Amino acid sequence: MIGRLRAVPAVAVALMALAAQGARAANDADPGDCRPDGNQMQMNACAVRDFRASDSKLNIRYRVVMESLSADRRMALRQEQREWLRLRDPRCKTEAKGSEGGSIWPLEFYGCLDKLTTDRIKTINGWEGRQ
Repeated sequence: MIGRLRAVPAVAVALMALAAQGARAANDADPGDCRPDGNQMQMNACAVRDFRASDSKLNIRYRVVMESLSADRRMALRQEQREWLRLRDPRCKTEAKGSEGGSIWPLEFYGCLDKLTTDRIKTINGWEGRQ
């Protein structure tokens, strides 16, 4: 009986380690594994892929728009962009807090990042050509 009781904590520790490993794997999902109608890890991979794509578009648009601005406007946009970046991740962490530690957290967090980044692209487009 005592041998069985000692095995229970070992099994519990092993299960907790597997759960933590699964959550990390979901967070590090390879975007190449994306399937919007797939399992949670595959949907997480889509969220990561979508955010990376919008982040790349944002960086390209930012550079193009910066080139179209006067020196004063460039400074203003740079300051606005830095402030936006400073607030973006904490905002999404707050939005996804309810699922923190769960397998859906990456989907919610990266989905939030993607939406905010897509909205930011629209804002940056409004700066283009301002003198």
